Amino acid sequence: MSETRVSNRYAKSLLDLAREKNSVEQVFGDISSFKTALDKNPALANLMKSPIVNGDKKLAVVKQLFANAFNPVTMTFFEIVIRKKREYFAYDIAQAFIEQYNSLNNITTASVVTAVSLSDSNQQEIQSLIEKGTGKKVILSTKVDPSLIGGLVVQIEGKLLDASISGKLRKAKQELINTYISK
Repeated sequence: MSETRVSNRYAKSLLDLAREKNSVEQVFGDISSFKTALDKNPALANLMKSPIVNGDKKLAVVKQLFANAFNPVTMTFFEIVIRKKREYFAYDIAQAFIEQYNSLNNITTASVVTAVSLSDSNQQEIQSLIEKGTGKKVILSTKVDPSLIGGLVVQIEGKLLDASISGKLRKAKQELINTYISK
């Protein structure tokens, strides 16, 4: 079975269980924290993927790190995942859960890359424009890339809008090359 199918099935099961227990928001917070911990701590991520370390030790580490802070539903879920020897997929399951949660709550993510740092008001304006365009609540992430020269690049729901000066220069260059070659 592919990683994506396994991850999506486990994530859906967790989301269904959380809905049944009226703890969706708490479980979402737990899974987000867990994913962040894996992102920031490569040793923990490697531990979860390691075929050498047995499940009992992995579960002990997870309990020691998260049991006091996480909802019992989340901890029970981790116990099942580890007992079923699916802990290798823990990061992918967390990612799939977050995506399914966002879909359930009509939330999308967008990233904006600009040549200079955006002010808070500009960020809010861009966020509201994207929300109007998609009809969804938007979680906006920003990044600065001086090589854009000016303008911005927006990526949302698999679509890329390049309104940067470097992008326009690249496009103009390609048009000139195509015009020259076609003659």
